[in-house]
Amino acid sequence: MHGYRDREPEDTRAAFRVGIVKVQDTQRCRVRVAFPDRDQMQSWWLPVIVPKAQNDKAYWIPDIGEQVVCLMDAHDEDGAVVGAVYSTADTAPVNNPDALHLSCKDGAAFEYNRASHALQVSIPGGGTVTIAANGAQITIDPNGNVKVTASGQIQLGGGALKGVARLGDSVTCPAGSGTIVSASTNVLAD
Repeated sequence: MHGYRDREPEDTRAAFRVGIVKVQDTQRCRVRVAFPDRDQMQSWWLPVIVPKAQNDKAYWIPDIGEQVVCLMDAHDEDGAVVGAVYSTADTAPVNNPDALHLSCKDGAAFEYNRASHALQVSIPGGGTVTIAANGAQITIDPNGNVKVTASGQIQLGGGALKGVARLGDSVTCPAGSGTIVSASTNVLAD
C-alpha cells in the first residue's frame, strides 16, 4: 500500500546561481539570465527582487550583460534575481563603509556619508534637477541657471542677514540711505 506518506520526498533544495542578464522585460521588472555553469542555459523570466512593490514602490532593473545572483529551485525552472554582484570586471564605485552611493552610466551620482553627515548629488553636463513640493519648485536647467518659484514666500538668509533688496528698493546701510539704481543680471526677481 502506497499512500502520501510512503512517497519519496521531492527535491526542494534551492540553488544559489550566478548568471548574466540576457533579456529585460522593463514593464514587469523581470529578466532572463544565462548561467555559465550550465552551458549558458537561459532561464525563463525571473522577477527582480525589489525592497517594496505595493503602496511604496522601488524599481531598478539589472542591465543586459550585468552579473546577477539568482535563487533557483532544484530544477532551475523557477526563481528570482536577488541582486547584482561586483567582480574584477565591474568593481565597487567607492571604498568607504560609511557611504551610501548610487551612480549611473551617464555619470550622475548620489552619495551620503553618515560619518561626516554630507550629502552630495552630481548631475552630468546638460542634465537638469527639479525639486518640487507644495506649489514650490527649484529647477536647475541644462545651462546651470537656477529658478526658484513659490506659491508663498521665498526666504533668503537669516538672523541679521535676512531680507533681499531689489532694483528700485530703498535701503539703509552703515554709509547712509539710498535707492538701488543698478543691479547684476545674474539675479532676477519678479
